[in-house]
Amino acid sequence: MIHPVVFTSEKKNVYLYSPFRNQITLLHPLVRYLYNVDREEEGKLASLAEETCKKGFFTLEGYGDFPVEEFLHHHKKYLFLKGKGFFRPRKRINLSDRLSPAVIKDNITGIKQLIFEVTEDCNLQCTYCTFSKFYVNKPRASHEPDFPEIKKTLQYFLSRRKPGLTSPLIISFYGGEPLKNMKLIRQVVSFCDTIPKDQCGFRFSMTSNGLLLKKEIEYLAAHDFDVSISLDGDSEADTYRRLKNNQPSYPIVVRNLEYVRKNYPAFYEKNISFMSVLHNRNNFGTLEKFFREKYGKSTLMSDISTVGINEPYREEFYATFLENKKDDRNEKEPMNSLMLKHPRVKEVADVVEKYSGMVFKNHYQMLNRGKDNSLKKKYIPTATCTPFSMRAFVTTEGKILPCEHISREFELGSVTPGQISIDRTRISEMFNNYYQKARTFCEKCYLANNCKECMFNTGIETEKPSCEFFMNRQRFCEYLAHHFSIIENDYPFYLKIVNHAFRKEET
Repeated sequence: MIHPVVFTSEKKNVYLYSPFRNQITLLHPLVRYLYNVDREEEGKLASLAEETCKKGFFTLEGYGDFPVEEFLHHHKKYLFLKGKGFFRPRKRINLSDRLSPAVIKDNITGIKQLIFEVTEDCNLQCTYCTFSKFYVNKPRASHEPDFPEIKKTLQYFLSRRKPGLTSPLIISFYGGEPLKNMKLIRQVVSFCDTIPKDQCGFRFSMTSNGLLLKKEIEYLAAHDFDVSISLDGDSEADTYRRLKNNQPSYPIVVRNLEYVRKNYPAFYEKNISFMSVLHNRNNFGTLEKFFREKYGKSTLMSDISTVGINEPYREEFYATFLENKKDDRNEKEPMNSLMLKHPRVKEVADVVEKYSGMVFKNHYQMLNRGKDNSLKKKYIPTATCTPFSMRAFVTTEGKILPCEHISREFELGSVTPGQISIDRTRISEMFNNYYQKARTFCEKCYLANNCKECMFNTGIETEKPSCEFFMNRQRFCEYLAHHFSIIENDYPFYLKIVNHAFRKEET
């Protein structure tokens, strides 16, 4: 059962989250007291009301005396809320749904993105690379796929593409450094150009370290590539990104970006984006200011990965990249500037949407508020994408994986000369076995129906997987209290978040 959660903000305001109503309401201290009394001893509320009427007042520790009229008002209010189910526990959602081969087949027909690892070779030697000594992974070589295998993969998905899809299929190139294998990229683009537009349109994208950007910009601009450049900020913040000779890569990347901005201004504005890794030499505030002032853009920020750390180097990893790391997630300047691109702002918006009971996607949802229809449905545990529902990642060795962020042991299929192997029955059985393991912690989690975690980040392949985002009742209470404190401490900022997240208004 999911029980009601009473939490207190930094300003000492008391709130109730009702799981049955999926709604948060402000509680008077007397209502909270009556709720606790009612839980402890059945029938005590009536006698408590009688005693208060005789005395003419009620004393609540920490709040003083309340006149009998005020006590009876809140006594009546508590009974009203109780009658409407605000204090009622809710059965846990049914996490017993399974993935069928038919769903996988349907996903393949509507896949949105294919990502091809075109080389394992890289012209950088980043200190925090997931193929460095700090992570458990196979050593990188200089493998490159053959074009016929990529062509075969494209033909496989194109032949199964659902008729009438108007959205383009995104073809992304990954590395290593993908610009080191422009020959293969050109072959792929040329093949896509032979496909009739009414059959399938394409968009091309890549993530690059920017070292070869100037050399290849003419081709990238001519084919309207979306290019995301990895850069961790200014010269000091970017020092973990090193050349093979251990020299900084920052000066070369900056020169290349300045060249593109000057000579291809339209492409720069529309197609160049940035992504940054957060560590102890940068933070949200410094990154937001750097990219805004130097490039007139924002950057997609993500924490340095702590998944798959190589145990002998764990202490060195934390000492190198996370020691003295400044956590400025609650600082208002970057939150105001980045808005929904800032994780803390996204979290506040998510709490309001999922738990306040005041956000409705349609009129039907509003009219049915308070009716727990979710219990009639079955859910798949975690927030893991079902196979091929969004994308597929093809490695240089021809392994087909759910995405580029997942360990290579979670293979969905393979591409070999002349053949593509995707066994939908085997995939569904693999996922269903993992779902069964995930249920062991999902069934006890207060975020189970609003999960954000991919099960492949939980050690799902081990005997005892665990989720760092798991929330029991106490942790969920702290989670709500933290975010409602943010709302209370700056209500105008909260209104700005609401406008950006739900009303889509300019502020």
